[in-house]
Amino acid sequence: MRITVRRAMASDVRRLLEIQKKAFLVQALKYNAYDIPPMVEEEGDVKTDSPGWVVLVAEAEGILAGSIRAEFGEDEAEIKRLSVDDSYQNMGIGSLLMHEIEKYCAGLKRVWLFTGGQSEKNIRLYEKLGYNIFREEPFKDGFTLVHMEKLLCADE
Repeated sequence: MRITVRRAMASDVRRLLEIQKKAFLVQALKYNAYDIPPMVEEEGDVKTDSPGWVVLVAEAEGILAGSIRAEFGEDEAEIKRLSVDDSYQNMGIGSLLMHEIEKYCAGLKRVWLFTGGQSEKNIRLYEKLGYNIFREEPFKDGFTLVHMEKLLCADE
């Protein structure tokens, strides 16, 4: 199956959000947290053409199969909302999206993200891609959020 990654367009946003909400429903159920941002975002919240943001989509044979975003700061970027449609899980699309978004981070000191501390599959994926836990914080009902980073450039 041919998978391609490209910059998202405004016309992708409705489908992007459908995939995102379905993907994050697993997390919402696990943490009993249905008000997390990925679940409540609306079309106007997705910044496909705003400075400081990159939104990518993956297509499988022309069908939107996943997405990812990055918000850029001065010397770092936060990766957000990695989502892959159920029909395309375990095909390497999540890893491909992570590699592609990191290309936009060239020259930065680090990229970081967070996920639920009990989301073992997510944590394993990010560790496999070179991310390390740098902070844990309480979330709710005894759960934690795990912040992970990947250093890109040595400090000067």
